[in-house]
Amino acid sequence: MSEHKTLCMGCMEESDSFEICPKCGYVNSSANPASYLQPRTVLDSRYVVGRLLRYNGESAVYIGYDNLERTKVFIKEYMPDAICRRSSDGLGILVNQNSLVQYKNYMSEFVELNKGLTRFRTMSHIIAPNDMFSANGTAYVVMGYCDGVTLKQYLADNAGELSWEQVKKLFPPLLTTLGCLHNAGIIHRGISLDNILVTDRVELRLTGFSIPEIRTVNTDLAPELYPGYSAPEQYGAADWDGTWTDVYSIAAVMYRILTGCMPNEAMARVGNDSLLEPGKINSHIPANVSRVIAQAMALSCQRRIQTITDFVTKLFEQPSYMSKLPNGSTQTINIDAQRANKKPKPASKGSKRGANPGMFIAAGLLLAVVVIAFVLLILMLLPDGSGSRNNPAVTPSTGSDSTPGVSEAVPDVPSIVTLPTEDSEPVTTPSAPTGTMFVMPDLKGEKYTSVIESETWKERLEFDAVYEYSDDYESGLIFDQDIPAGTDLYPVQKVRLFVSKGLRIVEIPDYMYQDEFTGMEFRYTKEEYVEILDRLNIKYTLRELNTPYEQSGFVMGVYCKQTGDGVGGQINVEEGDTLYVDISVYTPDAMFAG
Repeated sequence: MSEHKTLCMGCMEESDSFEICPKCGYVNSSANPASYLQPRTVLDSRYVVGRLLRYNGESAVYIGYDNLERTKVFIKEYMPDAICRRSSDGLGILVNQNSLVQYKNYMSEFVELNKGLTRFRTMSHIIAPNDMFSANGTAYVVMGYCDGVTLKQYLADNAGELSWEQVKKLFPPLLTTLGCLHNAGIIHRGISLDNILVTDRVELRLTGFSIPEIRTVNTDLAPELYPGYSAPEQYGAADWDGTWTDVYSIAAVMYRILTGCMPNEAMARVGNDSLLEPGKINSHIPANVSRVIAQAMALSCQRRIQTITDFVTKLFEQPSYMSKLPNGSTQTINIDAQRANKKPKPASKGSKRGANPGMFIAAGLLLAVVVIAFVLLILMLLPDGSGSRNNPAVTPSTGSDSTPGVSEAVPDVPSIVTLPTEDSEPVTTPSAPTGTMFVMPDLKGEKYTSVIESETWKERLEFDAVYEYSDDYESGLIFDQDIPAGTDLYPVQKVRLFVSKGLRIVEIPDYMYQDEFTGMEFRYTKEEYVEILDRLNIKYTLRELNTPYEQSGFVMGVYCKQTGDGVGGQINVEEGDTLYVDISVYTPDAMFAG
């Protein structure tokens, strides 16, 4: 590793001084904690591991160097230190004997999460994986390097808080990115000042993604929660987490930025919620912004703003006067108060208080208005065919001499119900969809079981599965949907998902495998190999093969009659090609036969 001697393991910059880096001050003889990879370790014959940046109960993050691209990177290693430890060679992972199942399950979640994040690597406001590989009995994720500081440090360098004018310019791209992640079924659960980076161009980038078990209590892993930013449902099993969990956290981040005060920890608010609205701490925060942030930090999941889309809409769009009125409602206007606000005109000289002709004119107009209103009411109550009720498109017109301000104050019209006659059935005009609008996610490539079990879409979408063979998608993955991604929807919307039954043509699997730790080859048992065939939807026929050397019940060979192929060849699953599988039957006398 002599080619890396001039590379500082603290900042991955070329350094003239091997001992102390003049650029970052890192002492290159320093070591990482014994439980983690040491500086100058090379992974995948490509990546050089440097200083340990941070770790939690799920993984460790190092600064690294990509020898192929000649650039700095972040390297994340799956390392749940509560159920495993580093081996004596400083590379391998030794899993606690009673935690092997948990270790594998969590690693599978770790890999799936980062696979999902790779779809967002082209977005500039997230630090997403560029490469993934396995080694040393664990999994590694490589991400592009971001030269910036945490939002926590940025605030410390900027008087501890920012104005609303600064926030509303800084946050929209990050909120858009978060909304896209939610549409893909990815929940962060750890949004805080520590997991948002501010680049040298003063742009925000989201990082710190982890599996759900590390962001909730009562699991096998040591939880990583962020007091003041973590939502109350992350502290117990009573409520489900979901998009509303990230809404709470991002609102708490804004609370901290705008007020300069750390929000009270969620569990400390339960039973004695003394959290003040942001506007009561900083009077320069717009009233609407203060109210929305407080609503987004509601302790109850049900009362909280549910999605980032709703949060952004309420936060950045000032509601008009009419949008504050519920559909079909009316508002009473205090006429006496209006009159009181108008200053009376001074009386003309020589006029007498009881002889003002304007009063008689006003009284006459008022009486006319009352009579007209009464007539219109009678017409509206007449049976079908009377008046203008049967033409909802007809609206009263106003002339130039109409009373000012009346036409502008008409509230939203409620759904119209036609009164029935003796020969007709009641007819109800359909009302507008209710509920909070959301955006149809792109579910292609997702596991169908994960989608239907996700709390994100419950009470929003109903799923209807159509199973078909696919050329590109493995069994159980969604390969199409009848409602395109990005479509605006109202709950509850039914969507048809096309789920792969498996590949039409698959490769015939090997019946030999290599042990991960010893490197030795072994045969699959009949049960193990049949499970693999069932997973691939391969039709098979078992045949007994007498053998004097092999114990009974192991796979000795495979052959597809239709294609003539064995291991590594192809078999058409959709057409029902059959694979013949030879199973050993221990027969000592077979060696003497013939």
